[in-house]
Amino acid sequence: MTCGRVSPLSAQSTFEDLAVDFEGTTASGAERFYRRTLDKLRLKLLESGVIHTVTLKQTDMRKKNKKIAAAVYLYQADNDGEWGELRFDFENGTAEIVKLADWDTVKSNIFTKTAIRFVQRLPETRLLKSTVVPFEMERLDLI
Repeated sequence: MTCGRVSPLSAQSTFEDLAVDFEGTTASGAERFYRRTLDKLRLKLLESGVIHTVTLKQTDMRKKNKKIAAAVYLYQADNDGEWGELRFDFENGTAEIVKLADWDTVKSNIFTKTAIRFVQRLPETRLLKSTVVPFEMERLDLI
């Protein structure tokens, strides 16, 4: 094992190798273990204030002439509180804030802006059903 170092992709373990290493029965079991480990790490980083996250879930999508014309996403700030809602019009290149999520202040809208930037940068053919977007935010106590 190469603790503390990152190996090149060609030398990294596959999910099948991880399943054997962690006594899992299948590659999907190893993948579930890996995802749970990532979630635990993300929550620890959130608790310490090192990173923040926006969780996005697509609730609706409209197509026009086989192209995605619009989409609706729910978003959650730092994996906590009530969900907000964003609507995207890809034909006009606009985004509308329908409802702010808990912890997203009216003055800064940091989480909303991060979610909008992320979705608008996605290729039209690659709109995600759900994702977690990590980002760093300046800490006010350091200014």
